Amino acid sequence: MPVIDHISFSSLSMFLKCGEQFRRRYECGEIIPPSASLARGSCGHKSIEANFRQKIKTREDLPEEAVVQVFSDTWDQKSQEVVLSEEDVGTDSPVTILGRFKDAGIGMVREFHKNISPLVQPAPDGVEEKFEVVFHGDLPKLIGYMDLRTELGVVADAKFVGKTPSKDNLKTDIQMTCYHLGYQVKYGVPPTRLAKYFAISGRKPMTVILEEPARDQATLDRFLCRIEAAFKALEAGVFQPAPNDCWWCGPKWCGYWSTCKYHP
Repeated sequence: MPVIDHISFSSLSMFLKCGEQFRRRYECGEIIPPSASLARGSCGHKSIEANFRQKIKTREDLPEEAVVQVFSDTWDQKSQEVVLSEEDVGTDSPVTILGRFKDAGIGMVREFHKNISPLVQPAPDGVEEKFEVVFHGDLPKLIGYMDLRTELGVVADAKFVGKTPSKDNLKTDIQMTCYHLGYQVKYGVPPTRLAKYFAISGRKPMTVILEEPARDQATLDRFLCRIEAAFKALEAGVFQPAPNDCWWCGPKWCGYWSTCKYHP
């Protein structure tokens, strides 16, 4: 593995889930087109980002149709890159399936805009805000982007998902632990709370808000130990594959599945 001076949280997260996926993406340069679900989530993020960026100054949400239009325009462009799995397509045509994903995404955006956006006032520069964590020694620095920082000091992440999350989803999410760490390093104090805002697809799209207190020091210390172990593995060129029984190790979630030498 070449010497690196920084790593993003998204790539670190991939390494922690599956070292082999990380190796093929970042060492071998094998870029896999996004799934329809990932593309829909990315487009959903663009729509709420457009709303919250302007809300910093206006303190008002955009009209619902304007936010839907951002999603629609982004989807029309990004969906051209999507690769559908056999499970996605079934007996329908790709055009039909992509249209279904778009319609579901529009419904999710509408629900998010009605139920969650009015509750949120972003802080100045608090949308897709970059942070850096510099470690002692010669370890790479960690770079990440917080989806949202509110005026009240809440650090939040927005998700567009297909299933209702468990009540412990936020509590066990190391991404949110990383966001806490980045906030604390940048501002010298911990966030007031952590939150995740979910838009959930289905016959009737819905939203869920999960909130938790900021992480305690013991949780941060465990996260730092995990990062240190990951950096040591990267330095040694050790790319441990994902466990066979984890949900993301399968053809629906991993574009490298069909050519992976490790999968069950």
